Amino acid sequence: MSEILNGYWNELKGEAQKAWGKLTHNELDQVAGDAKKLEGLLQQRYGHSIEEARKEVAKLQARYDNMASAGEWNQLKGKMQKYWGIITENDADKINGSKTRLVGLLQERLGKSRAQALEEVDHFLKEIS
Repeated sequence: MSEILNGYWNELKGEAQKAWGKLTHNELDQVAGDAKKLEGLLQQRYGHSIEEARKEVAKLQARYDNMASAGEWNQLKGKMQKYWGIITENDADKINGSKTRLVGLLQERLGKSRAQALEEVDHFLKEIS
């Protein structure tokens, strides 16, 4: 899961600030997407155990990474396959609603950078909403 945090820290930073208001902007900038640093801050500021801190960080990551609820996934899957045309049923099953997995697949199949693939996914999600 730390891949999500590292890859999308700029997007997640605002959510982290909302979730943990005791953390300053400067502290969040210093975290720079490092899950272990964020867990450490949560331990310091909120008195969480390491297990509690890991769970909190995992919840934040999961909220960001999930593109659709289980009931919406079949609809989104079809739109995604139509939009890109290169995504097979098997690919869609592996993606299983994960924005990170979709970005990785687009990087691999289309030879795009992570930033380009993320931008394309975000454009797609805005277009269909």
